[in-house]
Amino acid sequence: MKIGILGSGDVAKTLGSGLLGLGHEVTLGTRNKSKLDEWLAKANNPKAKVGSFADAAASGEIVFLTTHGTATISAIDLADKKNFDGKIVIDVTNPLDFSGGASPKFAVTPGNSLGEQIQKHLSKSKVVKAFNSIGAHIMVNPRREEGMPDLFIAGNDADAKKWVIEMAQKWGWHSAVDLGGIENSYWLEALAMFWIIYGFKNKSWSHAFKLLKK
Repeated sequence: MKIGILGSGDVAKTLGSGLLGLGHEVTLGTRNKSKLDEWLAKANNPKAKVGSFADAAASGEIVFLTTHGTATISAIDLADKKNFDGKIVIDVTNPLDFSGGASPKFAVTPGNSLGEQIQKHLSKSKVVKAFNSIGAHIMVNPRREEGMPDLFIAGNDADAKKWVIEMAQKWGWHSAVDLGGIENSYWLEALAMFWIIYGFKNKSWSHAFKLLKK
């Protein structure tokens, strides 16, 4: 399958490498291709490609969004909204405001989550919020010393969520917690803020979340 990823940071590169490992053809979209020279060389795979945002969105049958949260809508517009029509769009972004320094502030309110904004902007797409409340380093290898975390997701389309869960299982995720519709992206984004606050306070970024049921 052809996968497009908008972004050139650690999340994009980690997901890109993980998807290549599953045999997919992956195009990372960026405004500055030189940022991905090292990733492309390390991948050493004919299925690994780098292009513009539009290249990634147009080529992907599935599209991941990994851009800085507050810039995501602009990145979608640069990629051309039509390139997302009818596709599963996996939203890995968080609404973070870094204007006050390294420690970000939460930039949305209930009913106006970034996931909801993206779904409204891409009304012909099937948006799934996922992978946003964990560190990039465990996205494709989630096991922790203390056990397996849960993957938390939200979205309106059941088949789109099923695709995300089945793909995640191939990376080692044992369980996923489906919070329902895209309006619940707010709580996943708030959970990411919880993850960030804990990380800054404890100067550690290896933590992940597990919902205990029994």
